Amino acid sequence: MVAKEEITISEAEAALYDRQIRLWGLEAQKRLRAARVLLIGLGGLGAEIAKNLTLSGIKSLTLLDHNVAVANSANFLVPRELVGKNVVEASLERVQRLNPMVEVVADQENVSTKNEDFFSGFDVVCATRLAVEESFRINSICRKHSIPFYSGDVFGFTGFFFVDLLEHEYAEEVNVAAPAANDACSLKTKADQSETKTIKHILNYIPLQAAFEADAAAQLNKRSWQRIKSHFIMMKSLLMFRSQMKRDPEVANRQSDIAKLCEIRDHIQHEMKLDNQIIDSGAYEVVFGELSPGAAVVGGVLAQEIIKAVSHKDAPIRNHFFFNGATDFNGVVEAIGF
Repeated sequence: MVAKEEITISEAEAALYDRQIRLWGLEAQKRLRAARVLLIGLGGLGAEIAKNLTLSGIKSLTLLDHNVAVANSANFLVPRELVGKNVVEASLERVQRLNPMVEVVADQENVSTKNEDFFSGFDVVCATRLAVEESFRINSICRKHSIPFYSGDVFGFTGFFFVDLLEHEYAEEVNVAAPAANDACSLKTKADQSETKTIKHILNYIPLQAAFEADAAAQLNKRSWQRIKSHFIMMKSLLMFRSQMKRDPEVANRQSDIAKLCEIRDHIQHEMKLDNQIIDSGAYEVVFGELSPGAAVVGGVLAQEIIKAVSHKDAPIRNHFFFNGATDFNGVVEAIGF
């Protein structure tokens, strides 16, 4: 992690971030103003994350993606006339316009060419649209340099992300009972008889590879496994499809891609010694493309988690978030691999 510099909030920044400072305090905003964030992948999910982090008032945001902008992308930051250009160059102006006080950098190189020194210059790394093996590599580098790491994706209506904060300390405000009044005539209400205290907590995390390879069915209790089993199998099958096929599922190959996903699903379930079929082939009908509603939900939650981790305010997710807009509209959080 890069060395921290002394951060002061100018009058202009105090005015711009007034509502946020009222919400989470001046010290938390100072931590945000010191944060250098690397965002890998600028599809629809990356665009949502970029928007939310820029508006929060971080120090700098580096956008890294070697791909070109396409017309049917959920990335709302690309003007129509710049379709066909590199996606981060095409998105740069609109990101910068969101908050001129944030330094926004466009990097058009392929992340696979980046070495350890490159990643060590950031306080947070967030990866999207990567093969899971490349995410393993980057997460390993981040752990070596004590850098919080996030990895997320959206496939159609389905989305998920992973969090590795290594060892993370955060503060949480809780209401506790105040000492009983000695005055028998006291007319204090119950609300008056409580006070707010700041409690510090520490959470430990595991790397992405350990969580991805964990036998969640054996590790989790029955209730937790029932709650996340379809999400877990869906996540693993989609990421393994990307690694094996070197691409995401495509509408043009719908039937053959669904068959391949089912083959991968069966392999996962065999490896985990699961007798019952967790998800049927119909569940894969809605994993094509990157749909804006799914990107908005997952990107909003993921960006908020980064803000919480950087500011050290409130309990962060440990360590998976799942969302499927085709079946329900509730996010599911579970600690997998512990």
